[in-house]
Amino acid sequence: MESIRKQLGLSLILLGIASQASATTGYFALGYGPKSNGMAGAVVAAPQDATTSAVNPAGMSLIEERADFSLMLFSPIREAALGNNLEVRKKSKRDFFVIPNGGFKEQLNEQLSWGISVYANGGMNTTYTRNVFDETMGQGNKTGMANTGTLHIDMGQGIIAPTLSYQITPEHSFGVAPLIGVQYFKAKGLGNFIGFTENQTGTDLTNRAYDFAYGAGVRAGWIGQVHPMVTLGVSASSKIYMTEFHQYSDLFAENGGFDIPANFTTGIALHPHSDLTLSFDFQRIFYGDVKSIANKGPVFNGAGPAIPAGQSVLGADNGIGFGWDDIDVFRVGLQYEVNQDLTLRAGYSWNDRPFGGDQLLFNVIAPAVTNKHMTFGLSYSPSEFGEWNISYQHAFKEHVSSEQTAFGVPGSLSMYQNAFEIGYSWKF
Repeated sequence: MESIRKQLGLSLILLGIASQASATTGYFALGYGPKSNGMAGAVVAAPQDATTSAVNPAGMSLIEERADFSLMLFSPIREAALGNNLEVRKKSKRDFFVIPNGGFKEQLNEQLSWGISVYANGGMNTTYTRNVFDETMGQGNKTGMANTGTLHIDMGQGIIAPTLSYQITPEHSFGVAPLIGVQYFKAKGLGNFIGFTENQTGTDLTNRAYDFAYGAGVRAGWIGQVHPMVTLGVSASSKIYMTEFHQYSDLFAENGGFDIPANFTTGIALHPHSDLTLSFDFQRIFYGDVKSIANKGPVFNGAGPAIPAGQSVLGADNGIGFGWDDIDVFRVGLQYEVNQDLTLRAGYSWNDRPFGGDQLLFNVIAPAVTNKHMTFGLSYSPSEFGEWNISYQHAFKEHVSSEQTAFGVPGSLSMYQNAFEIGYSWKF
């Protein structure tokens, strides 16, 4: 049994390195694992499985010894339109992604537990075979059409969270998890913005190979049962300080900096009946504290795109960014245990959009416009040692538009999403 557990732990680490995802709440994932996703991620006070450290490491004390693996088939449908009468319209080419998550928990003694959660934190992948920047560049400034090739970005973030959790009393648990971050990035077709780089050659702006960055942060949390029918939870994550994307130092502010934003979550789980749980979570994600994400994007100056007041060239400490703000996320989840073998789940979440129409141009490659999600899920236990978990989530179609983008022409972005996740759990 001990060797099996070590092998499972190693497999989870490798799983995390391979993780990738796409945008839901900004570019963070809605939830982590099918149980969490079935409740729209409303689990900070209602831990479900060994992926709990992705939300609240204190949850490791409240789950049984187990290992969890899952795969999500994620389908974001994105479309961009730019130009007078919005005639340059293109759907992103790649619509399906496979996203892994997993976790492991072991009880060390009556009060102390350890575990590891490995999860895809978020990301973005967008590919337009027709480069909408090329085809609209000349419409506002009359300089003609460029030819910079396929417009494409691919960014993914995976996090490994080894965890210690201490149950100080039967009602109160605390947990802490160092966060080890790995992320990758690649961009193509951004040649229209070479003029916004410091040396105006764009050597490290676009069309480079995949680049990787690594970093660390920490998450801490508490869960407390304050009444037989009421459990509270709170969790906070520091910024994960990442190394720079050196091959894209002409694109991201701070010479390729792209830290993972800090965030905190608080929530309540109500247990009006032994078989029923209602959970409510609030999360705030501090996108505004990461310059490469938060700095304002280009503006229209009457002849074409220009650097906005207070910003600098791409790659500089205060260089042009995506213009994202902090966002709030609200989640509601429901879990009903039909019997000892079958559990049903449902959830709904809504969140702020991270950017408005005035920041539309750069966000053609990062169209995180969805803000409402509906989810469903179930668990089935064929034996006391195993459990199947599935979930489905739908993000309703949303769009952002502008009458005048930085190219001087109208533009709009839209997206909706579907995701199906299946996982299996081993109980020790």
